[in-house]
Amino acid sequence: MSSSAVGLACLLFFALSRGVQDAFFGNVFQSVSFLLVGVLAFGASTLCFSVVAFLRQPRDLAKPFTSPAAFAGLNVTTAAARLGFFYGLKRLEPAVVATLYNGVGPLTVLGLGALGWTTAKRRPSAGEWFCYLGIAGTLAALVVVVLANRSGLSISNIVPQAAALAVVVAGGAMITIGHMIARWFNDTGVSSAAVMGTRFLLTLLLAATAELTVGEAAMRPSAGSLPFLAAVAFALITIPSFMLQLGIARTSPLAVNAMRSLAPVFVFVVQQVDGRLRFSGATLICVVSFCIFATGASVLRGWSEARGKDHEPSQRCLRRSASWDG
Repeated sequence: MSSSAVGLACLLFFALSRGVQDAFFGNVFQSVSFLLVGVLAFGASTLCFSVVAFLRQPRDLAKPFTSPAAFAGLNVTTAAARLGFFYGLKRLEPAVVATLYNGVGPLTVLGLGALGWTTAKRRPSAGEWFCYLGIAGTLAALVVVVLANRSGLSISNIVPQAAALAVVVAGGAMITIGHMIARWFNDTGVSSAAVMGTRFLLTLLLAATAELTVGEAAMRPSAGSLPFLAAVAFALITIPSFMLQLGIARTSPLAVNAMRSLAPVFVFVVQQVDGRLRFSGATLICVVSFCIFATGASVLRGWSEARGKDHEPSQRCLRRSASWDG
């Protein structure tokens, strides 16, 4: 199996597992501190993948530290994104969180390109721009659905929900940048295990500090349930994150965004078993619309890049023949 095929399989696993992850922890965070879950999940991730990287190639684990700016950027964006995502799951319908968190990714890439911070192989076509506008419109509509109390989770105070929406959107932008930095590390020879073993250090520190200083004792489970919660957190948070990291290392950013766009659909399906949530047709329309627009943008971008590659050989031949004629 080719490397790209393995990457796509990893991304599909990630998208499917996100449905279970988001719906499960959206329920759990109502009674258990999301900061404590973060400590368990990211502590286990850091320990596990640091050991793997050290055993496979000890020097590889030190490579991220040789690029201080990129390493700091990776940790800062990861911490902001993951803790913001967890906060959103505590306050909002899981499918809303998944859609906003994933949906802002393509728009972030466009924004970075407009600022000159990233470069694309080819400019977006008219069809792509239509899809991007559709994504933006869908996300705006989803915000209205939540604030109008039409989502699957009833709200009594609009302020916490508005804050959670802003935090999730910011987190989605941060994780997109974090994925770019992670891909840069992969391209420079840093293994996925080494990236996973070092990217959550700041997240772990912030979550532990916040839990100890402002965490509520009533939201902490008994000591006997911690091993089970740690195992579930590792299985539903760490493993899918690693699969995403493998997919990032083996496929294009557009393939990553296309597969991530499917995750909210799976989240919406799985969350229907959560008794505290009601079925929201408005949320479903927004989720499906986002999936269509995001998938369409990725397909059009992939087709555009494929056409560009097809034309490269003939262009090189023309340049060569011109030089020979001279």
